[in-house]
Amino acid sequence: MTALLAIPLLPLLAAVTALAAGRRLPWGGGELVVAGVALSLVALALVPTGATMTVSWFESGDYRLTVGLAATPLTRFVAMVVAGVAVCVATYGVGYMGGRPDRPRFFAELGLFVGAMLALVLANSLALLFAAWEMVGLASFLLIGFEHDAPGAAGAASKAFLMTRAGDVGLLLGWLLALAATGTTDIDALAGAVEAGRVAPGAVTAMALLMLAGALGKSAQLPFSAWLPDAMVGPTPVSALLHSATMVAAGVFLVLRLDAVFAAAPLAMAALFWVGAVTAVFAALVATAEADLKRVLAWSTCSQLGEMMVALGLGGARAAAFHLAVHAAFKSTLFLAAGIVQERAGTRALDRLGGILRALPLAGAAFLVAALALAGVPPLSGFWSEEGILAVASRHGPGAGALVVFLVLLGGTYIGRAGTAAFIGRRRDRAGTGKTAWTMHAGTLALALAAAVLGWLLAGSLDALLPFEANPGVEVSWRNLGIAAGLLGVGIGVARGRGGSPALGPWPARLAAGLSAATAAPARWTTQLARRLGPLEDALDAAARGVAGWAWGAGEAAGRFEVRGFARLGDGLAAWLAAGGERLRALQAGRLYLYTLGLFAWATAALAAGALLLWP
Repeated sequence: MTALLAIPLLPLLAAVTALAAGRRLPWGGGELVVAGVALSLVALALVPTGATMTVSWFESGDYRLTVGLAATPLTRFVAMVVAGVAVCVATYGVGYMGGRPDRPRFFAELGLFVGAMLALVLANSLALLFAAWEMVGLASFLLIGFEHDAPGAAGAASKAFLMTRAGDVGLLLGWLLALAATGTTDIDALAGAVEAGRVAPGAVTAMALLMLAGALGKSAQLPFSAWLPDAMVGPTPVSALLHSATMVAAGVFLVLRLDAVFAAAPLAMAALFWVGAVTAVFAALVATAEADLKRVLAWSTCSQLGEMMVALGLGGARAAAFHLAVHAAFKSTLFLAAGIVQERAGTRALDRLGGILRALPLAGAAFLVAALALAGVPPLSGFWSEEGILAVASRHGPGAGALVVFLVLLGGTYIGRAGTAAFIGRRRDRAGTGKTAWTMHAGTLALALAAAVLGWLLAGSLDALLPFEANPGVEVSWRNLGIAAGLLGVGIGVARGRGGSPALGPWPARLAAGLSAATAAPARWTTQLARRLGPLEDALDAAARGVAGWAWGAGEAAGRFEVRGFARLGDGLAAWLAAGGERLRALQAGRLYLYTLGLFAWATAALAAGALLLWP
């Protein structure tokens, strides 16, 4: 139990310590965050599968809200991915932030994010999962807008916060519906109730669709895609961590964690497939024409996550989880290498880069390995996970299989173009003369190694690591077609990438503008609604103050009426009754013979009156 609690608490403790004492430390508190996350990784390795800790937080009637952590096969697998990538990114960040006075704040926010993400992944309660989910959103807002003086940073942070919050409303309503249906927030209890048929099918479908909205917002799927490319304004470690391995992966993880709920809702599964397919294709097309290196990678992330959603919609949970881990490795490598390029060249514009491989051989080699992994070139890691998705898709029909092959082709095209434009194209003498910190190279190369071998290492052990049904085997023809598509895409990208010109022509750039405008609509509507709600809120406040004033005046009037009316009338009635009592009491002398004489006189009078009445 102690080790389980330590996993999310260690990065949080490191964050607090870095903020308090970072200015007195050699690396500004970065060493604390690296050590904290590394110890979390060790604790994950030591915690046995099945370890759990649950406490009752609130009970009312038949409803019980619990909070707790659980080391299930899925949660341990994803937490290992999060912590492993975070260690490398934090190590990179130590060099990236070297010498900056605001390092303690950066590492405090980074530690907060990692701790919240680990709590989200390990949570066995919907209430705790939602709380950690919102904490991740807050940390991402702080990190994206970290350099708040930079042009566009504040706007990008606000857009990310608003657009993901719009989806989070669905998640909130979804888990409240689950609480109403099952009486508890325990995730395993919810899964058991759904599998046993104790929850009505309509309620399960509504629950799944509402929670899907939260997943789409976090994973930047349509119609919530616009925030992710703009978020590239943040520091490179932020881009590498938030937008490859952790925050954007939270949406895919949510669907995996609630697999039993989604599997019982065919409508939600169909929505998963179609939203993922449309997002994957559109984002990949936009990436082929994007002129900014980090924005190419951002649109690539949207596309890759859409591909995972496709696998989930087709029932390939294991393939999606596998690709989630592999994508974390190669995409974070690409971001870190792009950050080294930006630091040395002073730009991310593809038409201003080129021929930088000689000046940055280590960064170039890492980018090349990760790029080929993304393109699905064997035997690198992306090949193994793409093969799993292709196997699932091809078993559902040639259309789904062709979709995945097309996505592999586009992936090879945009990443081949970006790598060629940055590293191999015509030399523009923008490599600079600075020196890259060794910690930046260490973090990048460690992730590049993972991008090279992780797929091969995991491919044979997924049965022991993940609880989902095994992937079907891929047919040789589909495997060869996927490999050919990846290599062809890389060839097209290399051929078209010199000078940074769009790989498929300029029309995807117009598609990007349309997509940005359309997907920014939810944030724009939310902002407009918030502004219009201001006067309404003021009117409601005024009405509430009026009602309160009227009630106060009525209370004072009632008080005066009580004092001057009821109180005086009551006092008078009491005085009259007291006086009457005194008079009645005077009639009682306490002499029994007088009472007998009086009774005799009254009886005699009554008999005499009766005799007179009866006299003829």
